[in-house]
Amino acid sequence: MVDERQLARELDGIVQRLDQERRTWRDARAQAETDAERAELVEAFPRAEYVGELEALAAKAKGTDVGARAWLHLYRLGCLLEDRALFQRGIDTLTGEYIGSGETMGLTLELVYGAPGWGVRSAEDALRTILAKTTDPNVRANALTQLALTVGQDAELGAKGREEAEALLAQIEKEFGDQDFIGMSGKQFAAGARFEIDHLRVGQVAPDFEVTDQEGTRFRLSDYRGRVVVLDFWGFV
Repeated sequence: MVDERQLARELDGIVQRLDQERRTWRDARAQAETDAERAELVEAFPRAEYVGELEALAAKAKGTDVGARAWLHLYRLGCLLEDRALFQRGIDTLTGEYIGSGETMGLTLELVYGAPGWGVRSAEDALRTILAKTTDPNVRANALTQLALTVGQDAELGAKGREEAEALLAQIEKEFGDQDFIGMSGKQFAAGARFEIDHLRVGQVAPDFEVTDQEGTRFRLSDYRGRVVVLDFWGFV
């Protein structure tokens, strides 16, 4: 019989060491000055050690949330080291045998905010798979959200992506309507997402707005047109 608590402790130990390794590695990579130096760092990372330990633990914990967590860390290693085969194996395993795991919610966010540029298509396909397979309404809501915003703003997909996004937003309105949907109603989310997709894509002119600065002076964004503008939104809850 699998002792899930013991396996969880084993996984925590591996992850603690891995987190320290990642921090040291990222610091070194940030200081690297050339592509060759960065490539050397990738080669020097003890990939085989951690992949081997995580895969062995995932095998022992197969079918449990601990196994899903182990695979999520393997997916993250694939992203970190640009290991496309490991990245895809992580996605395939998590959206296959672990689709009902509690870790699936976290995966939907990882696929959007953690996937490297070269993995965007796989990440989008994974979100579609999650939508097709999941029976958890919260996971479904999150996947609908992430996929709609991702494909709607994907420059390579263009109009095709925006059409898919509109279909997903219409589904959100149909399923959730005036019900709570990630802190607002489904209709409110869909309206905000449409505005974001239509007006806040990279390369577009930012919508104008007027605010008061910390000195009490009113200004419009358009007052600074032609200059570099950095906007810092903070203090919102």
